[in-house]
Amino acid sequence: MESIFTLPYPEYVVATLLQKYLKKKEGYSVQIPLSRQQKGIDLLVYNQKTKKAISIQVKSSRSWQRKPTKRKNVQKFQHGSWFHKFDCKKGIADFYAFFILHPIGRLSGKRLDKTKALKKWWGYKVVIFEDKEMRTLLRRIRTKKGEPESFFGFGFDDGSKDIYVTRGLEEPTRYTSHLFEHKVGEIGKALK
Repeated sequence: MESIFTLPYPEYVVATLLQKYLKKKEGYSVQIPLSRQQKGIDLLVYNQKTKKAISIQVKSSRSWQRKPTKRKNVQKFQHGSWFHKFDCKKGIADFYAFFILHPIGRLSGKRLDKTKALKKWWGYKVVIFEDKEMRTLLRRIRTKKGEPESFFGFGFDDGSKDIYVTRGLEEPTRYTSHLFEHKVGEIGKALK
């Protein structure tokens, strides 16, 4: 009898992205712990040449589309995400990946408005933080009144290459440099 192994979609996407940029022929290997309750480790990336490994914890959120605001002084993004603030102790994971699944196009009632040429209905964003960066951000998460906040979130627009922390900080703060495509180099550097 063969056992059945499943992998949550967010972890699958992050693992696939890592394999795309950190090539097997260069000695990299993306591994998954068999224990689904392994604290702090959802993925392990190993460099066979240097014998170094890093752990990655994946967090996920579905996004929701917001209706445009009528007030000109309020910045709203088409998509928003929501993550629980969590206890981030030093050394639990080397990197944190935040996966955000979002529909492409505007919602219109129960159906997505689409052109016939548009075949892709869903997109995603992956935001990466190193351990120290994660702990720094989580310490800064507060309500607008300065009280402790239980959630934080990211906001972005369709077609934009920018992403912002929209909940948990006093005002939307740009975190585009933390998108996967900008941080994968740091993951590779940590394995050299």
